[in-house]
Amino acid sequence: MVGEAADIVELLSAVELYEPDVVVLEGQLQIGQAQELTSIDAGIVVVGDVDTTTRWIRFTQANVHALVHCDDPEEELVEAVRRVSDGTGYVSPGLSGALLRFMRATLPRHLSAVPTHEPLTSRESEVLQLVRRGMANKEIARRLGLSEKTIKFHVSNVLSKAHMASRAQLIASAVAM
Repeated sequence: MVGEAADIVELLSAVELYEPDVVVLEGQLQIGQAQELTSIDAGIVVVGDVDTTTRWIRFTQANVHALVHCDDPEEELVEAVRRVSDGTGYVSPGLSGALLRFMRATLPRHLSAVPTHEPLTSRESEVLQLVRRGMANKEIARRLGLSEKTIKFHVSNVLSKAHMASRAQLIASAVAM
């Protein structure tokens, strides 16, 4: 652990100062804070209950890489931090069922593809398929031999073209097919 923060201002300062690979957040996310969190260039692990984690998913641009239920054993948090640090995501067993129910309830049924107003480039389609497999940006970048920044750019384009707010929606749209 390299730092602690009591509020969003302290968090952003600590992230800038220490440049952590992983940030663990617990507590409520306010709507106005969501945009500020997108600037964090680290994996984010959210610890909370079902209501807290679904709120994070709604308000963030998929900068959340792992979700851990607040009542799970601490080993789940350790596992989440390890996986995010390795470039993969994680959802603790205490939240996986609730997360799937949330995704089913918030996404349209019978999707055959990601609906877009503009066609995806071949690279965006390739990145989309890897996102749908649950791979993190760092892992996709390694696999495709590109920078993580380039992958973030492609994911952002896909989200924009699909009119979706998060990676979780992209993943869930594949489940709904």
